[in-house]
Amino acid sequence: MKKVFIVSLCREGILGGGLFADSDKLTYRTNKLTVSPRFRNLEMPLTDITEVSRGRMLFLPTFTIKMKNNEDHKFIVFSPNAFLKTLNELGVKGVM
Repeated sequence: MKKVFIVSLCREGILGGGLFADSDKLTYRTNKLTVSPRFRNLEMPLTDITEVSRGRMLFLPTFTIKMKNNEDHKFIVFSPNAFLKTLNELGVKGVM
C-alpha cells in the first residue's frame, strides 16, 4: 500500500510537498532547491516514530511526528482524516 498526501513541512517557513506512506516508512519530498538536501527527501521509518499528535496552525490542521532521535517534524496536512486513518492502518504507535 502506498498513499500520497499533499502537505507542507513547517521548518524555517512553510515548504510545500508530498508525504508518501508505505508499509515501512513515511517520506516527505519537495523539489524546492532552497531547502536543505536533508529535507528534500526526508525518510521517517515507522519503527522510529514515537508519537504523532494533532494540532492547528491558524485554521489549518497539523500533525507533529516525533522521532526516536528527538527530532520533531510538523506538517500541515490537507486531508487530515485520511492521513490519520492511514497511520492507524499502518500500525503507527502513539497516534493522538
